[in-house]
Amino acid sequence: MQKIVIRQFTKKDRDFVRYLCCETAFNGRPAENFFEGRNILADVLTRYFTDFEPESLFIAEIDGISVGYLTGNKDIKRQKKIFKTKVLPQVIIKILFTGSIFKRKNLIFALSCAKSFFKKEFFYPDFSGQFPSTLHINIDARYRSMGVGEKLMEHYDDFLRRENIKGIFVTTISERAKKFFQRLGFIILDRRKISYYSHLTDEDFFRYTLGKKLF
Repeated sequence: MQKIVIRQFTKKDRDFVRYLCCETAFNGRPAENFFEGRNILADVLTRYFTDFEPESLFIAEIDGISVGYLTGNKDIKRQKKIFKTKVLPQVIIKILFTGSIFKRKNLIFALSCAKSFFKKEFFYPDFSGQFPSTLHINIDARYRSMGVGEKLMEHYDDFLRRENIKGIFVTTISERAKKFFQRLGFIILDRRKISYYSHLTDEDFFRYTLGKKLF
């Protein structure tokens, strides 16, 4: 059995994290299914973690090869504040100056998200009181079902306990991921149907929010 090593993120891992996030952006599939412009999408999904809280980002390796990562935070409220003030403004500038919003696929997705926003699909209860931390896991498709996710979670749980973080929550639209987190002791806190991918597939998607107490 191949040995899985979990280690701290370093600056040299930045390109790997940005690449893998785009390779798995659409429910484990490449971003191009719904969005054109990997540099912009990678900023939205990973820049906070790589640039503002790298101590909560962990890399999984097998035989010295990076195969996955876990992005996390110790305070979701801090993350949201920094994202809105430091990350989002630069993303908007990139979108405007590159003309990405005018690409057909991106425009359709933006309109779909706008409809979902007005239907309040992006809103969910504030769980930060009991679960101040959150996370996201991405694993290279070639290395899934090998225990990488479990190892990342074991490492992250230990990290949060050392930081005296009392609880963690995660959101996902993947039924497989939902079952994965439930096996690790997470419970469903919220479930709601989402429609911002409805222009791509007839499949119904639900966004699950799951939480776990650490103390």
